Amino acid sequence: MWVQTRDFFQRRDPTQLPRAESDPKHKMALVFRWYLGLSSRWANSGDPARQLDYQVWCGPSMGAFNEWAKGSCLEKPAGRGVVVVALNLLFGACVHLRRLALRQQGVTLPDAAFPLAPMSRGELEKRLG
Repeated sequence: MWVQTRDFFQRRDPTQLPRAESDPKHKMALVFRWYLGLSSRWANSGDPARQLDYQVWCGPSMGAFNEWAKGSCLEKPAGRGVVVVALNLLFGACVHLRRLALRQQGVTLPDAAFPLAPMSRGELEKRLG
């Protein structure tokens, strides 16, 4: 791995190499950086030969989504199709905006009046008509 990493940094930032040759921790950090860059590229390009190496970068939003989806049809990755996730997010945004509009008009309703739990595609289609 070091040979490929060294070749990459020779082109990218050769000033890193002298330190890496004398500092094993820096050398390891460069290998990790090299691999991390490739793993996201493999995921973005959908390289099937590197599927086990895919890395998709995300922030706290992924954890928040997982917490929201817990116990619902979206809990398992198999239930997370693009359409059903997008419809849930759009529906949730509409519910949230409606609640804000009502508040601005002085109407306060309980949380139960604004369902934000994830729904299946069939449930969403029934609600949306």
